[in-house]
Formats: sequence, C-alpha cells, structure tokens
Amino acid sequence: MWRIFQLILVLSVSWKCQAINPGNGTLNILNLSRGSRGPKVSSSFNIFKSEFSDPNTLLKAYQLVVELANVLSPDPYPLQTLSSGQRLENIYDYIIVGGGTAGSTLAARLSEIPQNRILLLDAGFAETGFSVTPGTNQFLPKSYLVWDYSSEPEKYSARGMKHRSVPTYVSKLLGGGSAHNQLEWVRGEPQDYDRWVQLGADGWSWRDLFPYFVKSEKIIKSKLGQTLQDEGYHGSRGPVRVTGIVEPSPAGRYIIEGIREIGLPIGDFNGKNHSRFNFYPINVYGGVRQSMALAYLSQASFRKNLDVILEALVHKVLFNDRKEAIGVLFEKDGKIQKVMTRKEIIISAGVFNSPRILMLSGIGPKQELKKHGIPILVESPGVGQNLQDHPATLLHYTSRPNTSAVYTRGDSYVEAAEEYKASGTGSFATPGTDIGGWFRSSKALDQRGDVNIVLFNDWPGSFLSNFLYGYLYGYSDKLVEEYLVPQALKDGFLIQVSNYRARSKGVVRLRSRNIHDPPIIEPRYFSTGDDIDPMIEGCQLVAKIMRSKAVRQGLNAQPFPNTLPGCERYPLDSNDFFRCVIQTITVSSYHPSCTCKMGSLSDLTAVVDPQLRVKGVKGLRVIDASIFPEVPSGNLNSQVLAMAERASDLIKGRLLKPTLPPYKNEGELLSYD
Repeated sequence: MWRIFQLILVLSVSWKCQAINPGNGTLNILNLSRGSRGPKVSSSFNIFKSEFSDPNTLLKAYQLVVELANVLSPDPYPLQTLSSGQRLENIYDYIIVGGGTAGSTLAARLSEIPQNRILLLDAGFAETGFSVTPGTNQFLPKSYLVWDYSSEPEKYSARGMKHRSVPTYVSKLLGGGSAHNQLEWVRGEPQDYDRWVQLGADGWSWRDLFPYFVKSEKIIKSKLGQTLQDEGYHGSRGPVRVTGIVEPSPAGRYIIEGIREIGLPIGDFNGKNHSRFNFYPINVYGGVRQSMALAYLSQASFRKNLDVILEALVHKVLFNDRKEAIGVLFEKDGKIQKVMTRKEIIISAGVFNSPRILMLSGIGPKQELKKHGIPILVESPGVGQNLQDHPATLLHYTSRPNTSAVYTRGDSYVEAAEEYKASGTGSFATPGTDIGGWFRSSKALDQRGDVNIVLFNDWPGSFLSNFLYGYLYGYSDKLVEEYLVPQALKDGFLIQVSNYRARSKGVVRLRSRNIHDPPIIEPRYFSTGDDIDPMIEGCQLVAKIMRSKAVRQGLNAQPFPNTLPGCERYPLDSNDFFRCVIQTITVSSYHPSCTCKMGSLSDLTAVVDPQLRVKGVKGLRVIDASIFPEVPSGNLNSQVLAMAERASDLIKGRLLKPTLPPYKNEGELLSYD
C-alpha cells in the first residue's frame, strides 16, 4: 500500500518539505495550513510500508496523504477570492450560489458588464496542482475535495455494493463537476434538445444551443487521426481548450481496431452523427485539466465588479412579503452572514443541492416541507422530483502482461508521475478513459442511440482491489474478496456500459432542516425493468469486441472467471449473466439531472420556466443540470456550459441567432449583429 501513497506524493510536485521522510515509511504532518484550499492539518500520522488490515485506518491514512498532496502542490492558475476578514459589500446586483460549471460561467459572463456587481458564493475550495492533474481524479473520492454522498439502499440494483448503496460523489472544488469529472467532451444527440422543446422548454432546441456549444470551446487539433473533427461543427475561439487523446493506452489501441473490425462506425460523435465510436475529445491542454473555473474565472476573478467567496455554504434564499428574492443567508468560518441583491439570485448549486436550497427556502412539495416544519412560501411539487441519470455497470477483463497497471509494478506509476511532473505528458496527462461510443439497441424508444460503452484503462483488473474498489467505490467486501482479489496480480481493464435512455426516475429529499445534513438521494435505478434490456445488448456488443481478432491477438482479453456473488449459476456472457452483473455491480455515470426541471407555465411539475425563473416568486433563477427537462445523451459538462452561456445572454437581453450546423463562417455564427 505504500506505493500508492508514494505515487500520490510524487504527484504533489513539491518535495522540499521537512515534513516528509519516506525513507523510513513514516509521514509526520505538523501544522500545515491550507487557507481557502482546504482545512487546517494539525496532527501526526504514521504510515508504514505494509497492507492495512483496518479499513478505517487505511481511509484516514489515504485522506491525510491526499490532503498533504494538495497542500504541497502549487496553485495551478491565478485566482482572486475574498478571504476571511475582507470587506463584503452589503448588496450586489446578482448573487450566484454555486461555482460549478454553470456558476463559474455565469459569474464571468455577467461581470463583463462593468455596471453589474456580482457575488459568487461557493461552498468548496480552490483547485490545486494535484486536482488539475487529469489522472488523479480516481484518488479524489472520500477525500475532503468531494461531498461524500451516497444513495439510499436500492431495491432493484446495487446487490453487490455496500449496503446496496450507489456512491454519488459531488465535487467540492470551484469548477464543480468540471474539476472532478472524466473530462469527456460530449454534446449528445441534437434530438435531445428538440425533445426539450416538446416537453415545454421553448427556446432550448438544437438550433438555439448549437451556437453556444461553438462559442464555449476552442478545439485543438489532435495528432490522432481518429479524433479529427467534422468541419463546421466546432469552435476555435472559446475559453475551454479541448484536445484529443494523444497517447492511447495499449488497451485503447487494440480495442479501437476491434471496434473497426466488427464494423461499428468510427468518427466525430460531436459532429454529423452522434451514434459512433472514437477516442474521446477531452478538455485538457498542456497536461492540465481545463475546468470551468480555470477557463472562466482565472481572469474574470480579478475584475473589480466580481467578488468570489469560497467555503461559503448557503443556507437559504431570503424573500420579502411580495415573494421577491432579496438576499441569501450563508455560513462562512462558522458565522452566519446575510447579503442582499438589487436584481436577482441565481442558484447553481447542482442537481442535489439546488432543490435542497429551494426546499429550505420554502419552495417545494407541500408534504416534504410540512414534514420538516418549513413554512411554505410556494408549493412546487416538482422540486427534487424527476431525478434522472445514466445507470451503468462495469465489466472486468484481464489482459496480457504489461498492458495495464498492476500493484507489483508500482514503480512504473511513480515513473509516470515523475514524467508528468517534468513535462506534463504520459499516462497522468489523460483521465484514463480512452474510447467511448454510442449505439442504438433493438429496445431503443426512438432513433437516438441509447447505450454508451466506455473503456476505463486506468482502472485495471483489480489493482489494489480492496482499496480502489472496496474503500473508495463502494464494492461490498464479499464481492471484492471473491471476485476481484483472485485476479489482483493480473493485467486488465474495465468496460462501462450505460443506459442513456433510462426511464426510471428517482427523487431528492431533505434529511432534515439542517443544511449540513446530506440530502436523501433515491435514484431508483431499474425500477422500470425495461431499462436493463438495452444494457444487456451493450454487454453483448462488448463481448463481441473482445472476441475480435485485433483484441484477441493484441490483448488476449478474458472476462473474469464467474465468481461474482449471486451470478455464479449463469454461463459467462449469457443474457442472464449480464442481467445479473447489471443488477449486482450498479454504478452511476455521474450524470444526475432534472430535479428542478424546466417547462411551460401550465406544467405543474415544472420548477422553472423557459427563462429559467423559479415559478411563483420573483428575482430567482436556477441554472444548472437540475433544470434539464430530460437527461441528454452525453456527458453533461459541455451541455451545462452551453446552457449557462445562453442563460447569461438571456439575462443580458441578447441572443445568438439560432443556427443549424455545419456553419460556414464562425465569426458570423457568433455575431450578435
């Protein structure tokens, strides 16, 4: 276990610190203060070169080392924030609650008008040199850099997860999900947004949003031929730099050839046709994660009309007798403070916390508010309802020696970390998800692709199985011991199969009136049984790819022997086996959405109107993934970004002209004239 600690510490970049003495296997951490980049550390902890038998000891050691890595790593980009003791104005034009993808974008765009006074409140910390390293996101769960949320026990899924609970980690970093995700830059199907209009979200069609997808991005041509983009579909001037995978993993090289061999389409899934496969475009540049905080706030935070406050937890929105939003109550350094607005408050706290803040402010389902003794300001039955996600499962494969990461070759990880530290290249310069794609199953409800397949080449067969899977990602002890550990010293990789058209819907509810108590999250995966069938077809397609000549000869990929608890009686690769796997190893794609859905004024379940204004009150909007009427078929970061770009224009009173691709002239597309 010492190797993983050594790896994390190398990635922290700075090693000239007397607090570290790896020679004797002991770390002594004394009085390291992080300020806005994390809590104070004032303790000593001994970590020895041996496996830990006590999970709690292991987790504490891991959390401490991750914290130390962030303490030591340098600031990745300039950022100006108000620190404790600095003067906060009493009133602002716009108060933005939450500095995730949407909040960071809105703060930057609205502060472009010098007359606007903007306050951005975020409950998390600034990014660090460790956190912006693309390959370190797998080490962030259970650390102080995430909200450690988990679902309630699932009825129809997660049989092999601890307490039948699905981990639902939420970033606690400025930049939100863009500071913690897998960096896959995917727009989804054009029909996704036309479907929104059918559901009452006028003005949010593909024609309306396409110019904002282009406006937000700056595509950097990849050296890898397969990731070249379709002309007339992408931007070259935006704040977010997007590149391709420059150094594919061994598994990625062979699997893309296997995909080609069996006749699946390969091309730009952000271009003419979404349902195809490719190496992922990723928002990474120069080996650094391009979060929305970096892209939008690294310069904007220095504007005189924008104040950014971190570690500021908003309790609720304040209203006057006319149901006008007039301010927010927030907590900073243990003190409750109040700040007021002249114009609007914008909640961008994410799919779990935006509905929670609304309910704590008196806006929500009548029975939910009454249960917690919250005075009802507006009865809004849709708040916290309609939770949608892309439920997924993981297929485990072994492969030829030296095609992945194995515990006994831990020194190679340290070498990779040293390479990244020196040049920003190597395996830590990518998030570890080389290849992805979409296809349409026979169960698809319409013409859109409904199943997604992703290669996870950085989560090998069972490298440190008990640590990565058992302690961080929620596998049950029985599953780890009987299914993963026997393969622990073999090379391997994971394939994730997800349903991108799942019909099952969940709910987010209050645990109490205390903002410090996590929300109750009930995804209710597979409560509509038909959601499993498309995933079985996806698993069968993966099995077919694994049987291709390219994969057999290059990787000799083999599924784990069937010792998966509860599934042993089914033949490997049978439909019954895959059904059992799906309901046993159930994970989130981390694309939750739709808990404050947008809709028409006549839709009683819609929380916001197409102007993103909360129905029943004045001066309050919600702008984040929670307002999606239906979850789109892509990784949500670029969709939230395009939505936030358009929302900022909506507030400014100007909009780009709706246009269908391909465009002929990017300058004309992005012109407001």
